[in-house]
Amino acid sequence: MKKLSFVFSTLFLAVLLATTNTYAQYGEPQIRDTEPPRNLYDEGYKTGFGFSLNLNDFGFGAGGQFRKGLGPYTEGLVNLKIAGLRDPSEQLYVDVIFGNRTIPSKYRRVTTFPLTVGIKRRVFPNQITDNFRVHTSINFGPVLTLTSPYFEDYNNNGYRDINVNQDGICEPRCEPVRDIFQSFSDIETELGWNGEILLGIDFGDNFAKLQSFQFGYNFYYYGNGIQILEPFQPLRDGNGDLVPAENIADGWELEPANDAVKFLGSAQITFVFGWMW
Repeated sequence: MKKLSFVFSTLFLAVLLATTNTYAQYGEPQIRDTEPPRNLYDEGYKTGFGFSLNLNDFGFGAGGQFRKGLGPYTEGLVNLKIAGLRDPSEQLYVDVIFGNRTIPSKYRRVTTFPLTVGIKRRVFPNQITDNFRVHTSINFGPVLTLTSPYFEDYNNNGYRDINVNQDGICEPRCEPVRDIFQSFSDIETELGWNGEILLGIDFGDNFAKLQSFQFGYNFYYYGNGIQILEPFQPLRDGNGDLVPAENIADGWELEPANDAVKFLGSAQITFVFGWMW
């Protein structure tokens, strides 16, 4: 009986020691150090070029973007674009029968060529995965602006005469809309400033490919202003009837309609596609 008790006691101690040793080995795993986030600069991708497409309230734009790495999470940017510029209140009307298009109150077409420099900075690199690199950027620089007449202003009264009688004949005459090619000889240039404030995402594990989506705010500033909409509007007499253009030329004062604009701003969506090396 004593031998049996001794055997059970020995087995109990052996099991207890084995259990304690197992718990010591597997009870709590060791804490592993997190790997530092990858970045283009340290992996040798310090230069890049991409094509940009942007859409805002002013219209559609396209251009090129040059990138230069300044540090692990910082890049310098140079952007050159061509983009249309219009007043956000403009509305396009289409003749469903003949297909003619016109924009009431439009005075001049505007095309811009912004050249901006900026800085881009990746944010939250330790919290967000490397294939979803969130960044902010700001760009600012001069903009060359070309303006051309939207219609043939024969009498230079600052608005489009479209007085049509019951026979469909313009009186004294219609002022037709001019296309871009017809306006080349009357192009005028303006200098201003353009800027962007953006929040974006660079996609993908392959740092050699440049794929970015950006959302932000785009703005233009012109110190002297640019006249996009008609500066004057037709006069009406006491009965509400239009005053004939020939009477206006004989001494009637024109009635102001739209001022030259100095500042224009809009939300903007931008896509950038290119490569890094």
